[in-house]
Amino acid sequence: MNIILTHGLLGFDTLPVLQVDYFNGIKEHLESRFQARVLVTQVHPVGGIDVRGDELKRQILKALGQTGAPPVLDPDKKVHIIAHSMGGLDGRYLLSPANPGNIADRVCSLTTIGTPHQGSPLADLCESFADGESKIPLVGAIEGVIRDIADKFHWLDGLHDLTAEPIRKFNDTYIDNPRLNYFCVAGSGRDGSLKTCKLLLPTYGYLAKATDGENDGMVPVSSALRVGWEAITPPWPADHFDEIGHDLDKGLDGKPVHFDYLRGYEEIVERLRNCQV
Repeated sequence: MNIILTHGLLGFDTLPVLQVDYFNGIKEHLESRFQARVLVTQVHPVGGIDVRGDELKRQILKALGQTGAPPVLDPDKKVHIIAHSMGGLDGRYLLSPANPGNIADRVCSLTTIGTPHQGSPLADLCESFADGESKIPLVGAIEGVIRDIADKFHWLDGLHDLTAEPIRKFNDTYIDNPRLNYFCVAGSGRDGSLKTCKLLLPTYGYLAKATDGENDGMVPVSSALRVGWEAITPPWPADHFDEIGHDLDKGLDGKPVHFDYLRGYEEIVERLRNCQV
């Protein structure tokens, strides 16, 4: 079984200095538990969906031995893509019949976790600050976080692609491939009174008001659950970082104690093993 793990906006595969994996212990766990071949990809951290999707394509084909390099995946088997956050949009672009360079013939399924299929109000808010057009008064931590993002990166193609109008155009253009299996998982915030790590509490509150619904501190449940796709499990009681095994209240590489994320990935792979193409 071939599994691709692909990251979201501002993501990475491994931070060498800190020895931190984006998907915290997940690759090793799936390899051991399912005897799977697992590839963790790394695409442009702030690029647009098309740039990131094309980079993902090249890495998958290389891993399958299609570019002359020795394969690290089983070239006789199709791949299952498990994508976190924006990585799910990269996967949708990569597989859509609207993309003439799609590699749907090499893929069996796409599963998204905390992916903003309908965008996120946070992206619109951040872009309005980057443009200097925001009329929303902000205080405390959320103001500092958003202004830092705006000042440091100014225009992020990836961030722009998650705002309301670009994501609407993306959804209209890059339709799902009827030949493939599509699944989704959402995060609804932690159980208890504190729904996210402290860093995301302001954004959780903003999204709760903006969407009148549950969210993981970055993406509303209503956006992460794509219409027409199978939700593999009920929404995870997790924030956006818990979904990839990082409890930021404990620091990077701190494993959440309130949510068994490794079991969550097991449930995904158990469902994928029954896919038919």
